Amino acid sequence: MEKVTGQRVAALRIPEDLFIAGEPFTRNELGAMATHGLLRESIGGCFVESRFRYDSTARAQIAAFLAGRHFGRTDIFCQQTAAWIHGLLPHVNTVCISSQLYHRPYRPGNGLHFEFVQLPIDDEDVVNRKRVRLSSSLRTVCDVACYDPLPIATSVFNQVQRLGDPFLNLGAVGENLAQLEASPPVARALRLVQSYEARAA
Repeated sequence: MEKVTGQRVAALRIPEDLFIAGEPFTRNELGAMATHGLLRESIGGCFVESRFRYDSTARAQIAAFLAGRHFGRTDIFCQQTAAWIHGLLPHVNTVCISSQLYHRPYRPGNGLHFEFVQLPIDDEDVVNRKRVRLSSSLRTVCDVACYDPLPIATSVFNQVQRLGDPFLNLGAVGENLAQLEASPPVARALRLVQSYEARAA
């Protein structure tokens, strides 16, 4: 998903190199720094200096740090959070975790929200980023199309089209969705795919 260049960039240290809203800068102050290109908005009131390497591994480590003990060894980042880690969304405010265990509602503040789901994600649909488990890019796009708010789903679809990845495209997403058991979320996702295919025709 990320472009590879010859330019050397610094490795991000977590949490030392993270700017979190309220510690000590306000979200507005951090947003102003991002507007001027000094920082980039990451996830839930968390910002990162633009000079640091910001690939999928770095984003996965940031998500794991923010989730803390709420992200277990067998848990999987999914939906919009996985889309952000894969580079399909610029930033998100929700940490989506697929877990087979019960989790009490958790609201840490700073604009960050947690959503715990029980999606049946097969091992073949899971990838690892430095021991952080998340759904694969194809599975992620399908889940976002099924379950996430429509504005987020359309943002992900727009990015998929911009990337032009031969292995991650509307055709692959549609084929994967067609193999799932019929349900209202799957029907919504298929309609979304069809609407994008109609525009491209």
